[in-house]
Amino acid sequence: MQFIRRTIIKWLKLIVFLMPIPWLERLKRSPKLVALYSKQVQNSGLLTFRLQSPQAARKAYKRYQANQALHIGSLISKVESSDQKGDVTLLVCVPNYYSDDLELTISSIEAHTLRFSAIIFWCTQEDESSLKRTLMDRLHQPYKVTSCLTNFAQTKHYETPCFVIHAGDLINPALAIMLLNVVETTAELSYVDTDLYDQKGRRHTPDFKPDWNPDLQLTNGYIKTGIWLATLQPFAEAKIALSYFSVSLYLCHCYFHKPEQLIQHIPSVLLSQRNSLVEFSQSKALFSQLFNQHFFPLQGVRENGSVLSLRWPLLESPLVSIIIPTRNGLALVKNCIDSILDKTTYSNYEILLVDNNSDDKEAIEYFAFLNTHEKVRVLQYPHEFNYSAINNFAARQAKGEVLALVNNDIEVISEEWLSDMVGHVNRADIGCVGAKLLYPNNRIQHAGVVMGYGGGAGHAHKHFDVDHLGYMNRLIATQNYSGVTAACLLVKKSDYWAVDGLDEDNLTVAFNDVDFCLKILQLGRRNLYCAEAHLYHHESVSRGYENTPEKAMRFQREVQYLKST
Repeated sequence: MQFIRRTIIKWLKLIVFLMPIPWLERLKRSPKLVALYSKQVQNSGLLTFRLQSPQAARKAYKRYQANQALHIGSLISKVESSDQKGDVTLLVCVPNYYSDDLELTISSIEAHTLRFSAIIFWCTQEDESSLKRTLMDRLHQPYKVTSCLTNFAQTKHYETPCFVIHAGDLINPALAIMLLNVVETTAELSYVDTDLYDQKGRRHTPDFKPDWNPDLQLTNGYIKTGIWLATLQPFAEAKIALSYFSVSLYLCHCYFHKPEQLIQHIPSVLLSQRNSLVEFSQSKALFSQLFNQHFFPLQGVRENGSVLSLRWPLLESPLVSIIIPTRNGLALVKNCIDSILDKTTYSNYEILLVDNNSDDKEAIEYFAFLNTHEKVRVLQYPHEFNYSAINNFAARQAKGEVLALVNNDIEVISEEWLSDMVGHVNRADIGCVGAKLLYPNNRIQHAGVVMGYGGGAGHAHKHFDVDHLGYMNRLIATQNYSGVTAACLLVKKSDYWAVDGLDEDNLTVAFNDVDFCLKILQLGRRNLYCAEAHLYHHESVSRGYENTPEKAMRFQREVQYLKST
């Protein structure tokens, strides 16, 4: 029976995919049809996560490469007709002299459509002589070799635009043409997408990078090479040590020393890297040194597989008011609060349990018992269920400088979850902080919210296994997202009320947390997914689908409000 249901749903999904958009929009306006479809998909078992096969991924990337080649071809024809010249200096970082790496990079430079205005090779003093001998035989263009970039001070090279790569990188033949056409006039720094190449020169595994994501750079060094600079001067004067992490660490340096500068993402794969890349976690010593010299000592820089896990200093330990709404749910609430009280190492918190019309005798008795605990206050909210209004009601009575919105079906896993999250929310430029939430079957329930997913917003990497690294290590790296779920969300109380809290008029159930996070962004803050804070979310894997006409109608109203607003 399950096989038949799965087959029918697969055909239905195909029909829906092929259906003209006007027809589909008309069907979506029928709550009964939406509820029926949602329920059948839920029951079919098709929600289990499946990775794209390697063959499908290769085919998809080949299609992408073909489309990008057509786009670049159109730009080349424009350049040829206008006799445009590439006024860009190419800086090649050579942390260790390996002729094999250099051979490939030099070949890609020689194949470049436009000549660079200058080519600079930055190497160690010990490698200067060897590097010059190699370049003399292989590179048929003017170049300079140096072990100190500040030697170019007071020269034209210091003031012209510069593109930075590492030995072993292969640049797209039309790189300079693309830079001339797509770099914004106000940009001080831009970066490109990259992929890998194997021993046979075949390109694979593209990194389609997000727009500037400072915290992902701090933990994952996701921009490793391929950056355009308005001038070479700031890169040279930052005095970043020459290594495989020079570009990555320079971007970290930029975050702390010039956070307001415009950093542009160029969403085109214009550079290929060696298959055997050094993981960013290996930069731990250099990274710690950078912080100690230029900013402040972190409480801890830990290697977490291929990324760095940062413990931000708790210069002060603000009171955190943990708001937990509930109606009955004795077992859930007890499990939630017991796990907080028993496991949480951060001690300066209060729990506000908001009782929304509970009528279960045992639950009411337990809530009365909780109210005697020194860390717990039970608040009564005797009105119709409205998630936004309940949290706003509790926030007005919270004593803490930090608010933690927590569902009643959350269970603590990592003892330092609150310490890690408070360390981030204390930062002046951070707004909402969300946790890594797992279903009881140890699959991902929440690891950051992306916009547009499912027609409104959705959870990145949902249903991935807990041990999966995620795309570009994004499951294990703390980073910035458009939003995070209010199932476990921390925010400064001052920020909460600066945007008038959750929207209790238009978003009573769904998307109130997404709307809230977007409003926090408008304050100039960045929202953050804290990959170190692990908690269970005992929400059923199938919970939340709009499988009744009433739920479907309410959901449609709220998603439409989110879109229009």
